[in-house]
Amino acid sequence: LVGAGWRSRLREIDSAAPGEIGRKSLPGLLEHAVTNVPFYRNLNLAEPRLDAFPLLTRQMLRTQFDQLKRDDIESRRWRRASTGGSTGEPVWVIQDRDFLQWDYATDMYYINAFYGIRYCEYLRSRRVAIWHRRRQRAGVDLVKNLAVRLLGQVLYIEPYAILSEELLTEYLRRINRHRPLLILAFAGTVFELARHARRMGIRMHSPRLIIASVEMLFAPMREAISEVFGCPVHNMYGAAEVGRIAAECTEGTFHVFSFVNRVEVLDADGSPTTPGDVGRVVITSLHNRAMPLIRYEIGDLARVSEGSCSCGSPLPVLSEVRGRVIDHFVRPDGRLVFGGNFIAMFYEHDWITGLHVLQEDADRIRIMYTKVPDRVVSEVVTNALARNVRRVMGGSCEVTWEEVDVIPKSPIGKHLHARSLVWEERTGLEETRGKISLSA
Repeated sequence: LVGAGWRSRLREIDSAAPGEIGRKSLPGLLEHAVTNVPFYRNLNLAEPRLDAFPLLTRQMLRTQFDQLKRDDIESRRWRRASTGGSTGEPVWVIQDRDFLQWDYATDMYYINAFYGIRYCEYLRSRRVAIWHRRRQRAGVDLVKNLAVRLLGQVLYIEPYAILSEELLTEYLRRINRHRPLLILAFAGTVFELARHARRMGIRMHSPRLIIASVEMLFAPMREAISEVFGCPVHNMYGAAEVGRIAAECTEGTFHVFSFVNRVEVLDADGSPTTPGDVGRVVITSLHNRAMPLIRYEIGDLARVSEGSCSCGSPLPVLSEVRGRVIDHFVRPDGRLVFGGNFIAMFYEHDWITGLHVLQEDADRIRIMYTKVPDRVVSEVVTNALARNVRRVMGGSCEVTWEEVDVIPKSPIGKHLHARSLVWEERTGLEETRGKISLSA
């Protein structure tokens, strides 16, 4: 679906003045939305200015899904994508070819502009992706997957697997045999691999760069990964709904990819925060006209920087991003289960509007949830879900259910899908997260 058109997008990014692409793209996107998308057309806005649009929430995206699609969607080339659901509110979105090309070009721009790796070198190099691969469609995707395997360029490592000591060792051996130029990874999983390598005294191949994503990269995690793999570790911030949002430069500062996403950081009243203050992240995706997401409140927190970055990049700067946190759960036998495993279990249950899976002890999990009002949920459904939890956590695991009015926040002020008090204590991250908690 992406095709080769991303190269022209990349040339456009490289040749444009700072902010030019965003300034040109935004008015056309807003005009398109109020003309061709039922949800925005029904707002009857006097003028399609960005600040005239209401904030779009996850709940609205779920309940107004059909209204958010453009009128002639069936005549377009598009794909359906789902979020990881780290906030406990997984949603589906539609993305067109233009969006995918811009998103892919952003990846290529980032590794070249910040780390000097040209896309031609990147594409022909060996890489490791510690990344979950969802089921592929039949046809061309299968051909591409086969080609990747035959060429041997990308080694995929499944973070959703139950991680025993033996499997962690095997993963490390595969990485060493592959000798990648770059590693793209779930932050928590590569952290566990680094911890295991240090415990076992396994010397690791040193790639040029590790890009951690999906989860927050806390300082102890970065230090352990960098020490074991002997290379820089930088965080990329993105979301399935809107693609790449921002990423760290060599100075460790988050730069916003303003040519693909317009980012606002708002206070509790919906006004832009002053530099240095923490606010809610609101995204406008500039290049997806199949399902325009305008002023989409993504559920993360950020702090706007007071100045520019010493790296010299002209892109806007965020001094801090408080994004997704997805723990590993610790089984009674010591093996690890990535918290994302629980996401798939609840995807098809539309009665759930919010979810928090909390591991209170090695053999005790509490599921807190909010549901559709007046929706009756049978014990048959909850018992089946509990069995699925025990299938990955062990047959002795006690699973309790608790309907709540509001999903509790984590120490960093986020609503989380999955949190393990056992893993936090084991890794020392509980203290780290507590230090950066919000006061209100």
